Amino acid sequence: MSAIRYDLGSDQILTLTIDMPGQSANTMNGAFREALTETVAQVKCDLDDLRGIIITSAKKTFFAGGDLKELHKVTRADAQAFEAMVNGLKADMRALETCGKPVVAAINGSALGGGLEIALACHHRVALNDDKLQ
Repeated sequence: MSAIRYDLGSDQILTLTIDMPGQSANTMNGAFREALTETVAQVKCDLDDLRGIIITSAKKTFFAGGDLKELHKVTRADAQAFEAMVNGLKADMRALETCGKPVVAAINGSALGGGLEIALACHHRVALNDDKLQ
């Protein structure tokens, strides 16, 4: 199961639902990065059939940010590989942002760290109006 569901509706609106399997919150880990790269490749293939893209979450939060367990393992010796990984992640988000279609973040909860970066890569952001959220 992919960390991002790809649902292209008959209205030509693509809904990308982030839903990290086996986790209570979406985090920016290897599974997410792989799913994002695959998703961006599919978006590029389907670009002529798209009118717009909505990015949302199946969790009660939008995106919790970096996976702290993964980040904690990074050492000075990993710096070059880590930088390359971050640059690849940024390139995938930039590809969505500049694909020529409107991209909207439907934010249903906290968007921390990398979650904020995902939201900022969108042209519009719509947030849930809920007193429990800040």
